[in-house]
Amino acid sequence: MSRLTTRQISLIAVMSAASIVVAYFKGFAISALPSVFEFMTVLIFVSGFCFGLIVGASVGVMSLAIYMLIPYPFAHPAAWMFSISPVLLAVMALLGCMFSVAGAVASKFLQPRRSLRFTLSLTVLGLCLTFVYDIMSSIGFALAYPAFTTILDSLVLTFVPLYYPWPPIIHTVTNAIIFAAVAPVLITAIKSLPEIYDQSFDTS
Repeated sequence: MSRLTTRQISLIAVMSAASIVVAYFKGFAISALPSVFEFMTVLIFVSGFCFGLIVGASVGVMSLAIYMLIPYPFAHPAAWMFSISPVLLAVMALLGCMFSVAGAVASKFLQPRRSLRFTLSLTVLGLCLTFVYDIMSSIGFALAYPAFTTILDSLVLTFVPLYYPWPPIIHTVTNAIIFAAVAPVLITAIKSLPEIYDQSFDTS
């Protein structure tokens, strides 16, 4: 098992910090719009795409774990409970890892460029990944807190508006738009900076 290099450790620290900051900023700036806009998952995906599976997976697990352990009120559905179930923590960490793995795999098949095809590919990936994320996070919440809801109820409430005018599944649509707008720009920008992204960098 190879050790992490200094560059990998630095990238994990920087990308994890950036992901957590944008997540908390969403909680401060637009707390009235929970489950609508978030930029954490797109940064995790970009980490996996640009820097490989090891860096991306580390960023995904660390970012979601810290975000769930130290919630900002209304920043995520479990925040009001003042305690995080280990089950939900594990589910969310794995879902964060899912975005990074998808990014690392996608980098093997997609050529980063400012093109409609590249943008559409990332949009579809963002849509599919976020749909899985929204469904599995609802299931994880039900498994973690069975006294509050059932798996069936949590799935239904993912598609049905209850506390807000929109259903939580709207996150799937808005995140696909964010992937289309943000991911291509970030990926091509990172690839154009040789001091940050070196073609000889080990992304395994």
